[in-house]
Amino acid sequence: MSILFEQQTTILVIGLIGAAVIAGCLVQTGKKMFIPVFFLWIAMIACASLMEMSIVTPTEKVRDSVHYFGAVLQSNNKAKVLETITDIRPEMKRRASFILDTVELDSVSIKDPIEVIFFDAPQTHCHAKFNIVVTGRLKKGGYGGGDRFASFLVLDMIQEEDGKWRVAGYEAYDPRGEQAGRLVEPI
Repeated sequence: MSILFEQQTTILVIGLIGAAVIAGCLVQTGKKMFIPVFFLWIAMIACASLMEMSIVTPTEKVRDSVHYFGAVLQSNNKAKVLETITDIRPEMKRRASFILDTVELDSVSIKDPIEVIFFDAPQTHCHAKFNIVVTGRLKKGGYGGGDRFASFLVLDMIQEEDGKWRVAGYEAYDPRGEQAGRLVEPI
């Protein structure tokens, strides 16, 4: 049932197929009883579509958090980036602080689809897997051009008491996926 509430496309495709079948029945049989059925079907699909827009699943929350993380990285705002990392990983915060002091990011592009895998029943711990392309350059040095770094990223995310999803760990792989092998970080 959750697949219906994660993408509006599913509801719209089901609605279109159902409307086509009902319209076909109306045309083939010529019976007027299919006219109210057709409009009821359209109303039902519209209600389901509105429900989908109002229901936010945990998977959608994680995807929104991943996109927010990408936007914060691109802004080069060190304080906001450190806010997106959980406090239970101080070594990761130190590493992120060092990287942000060393590198200026020009663009961060997170490619859809973002695969979300939950590990527990209350859905407070998950992995978010996606491709990412980052363009940036060193802050100090004469080189003005940007270097492009593409990878398949696996973020270990946890939902904390305040309801926000934060990064607890990450692994970078070759852009072809986890089977292609881990990448060595450039910095």
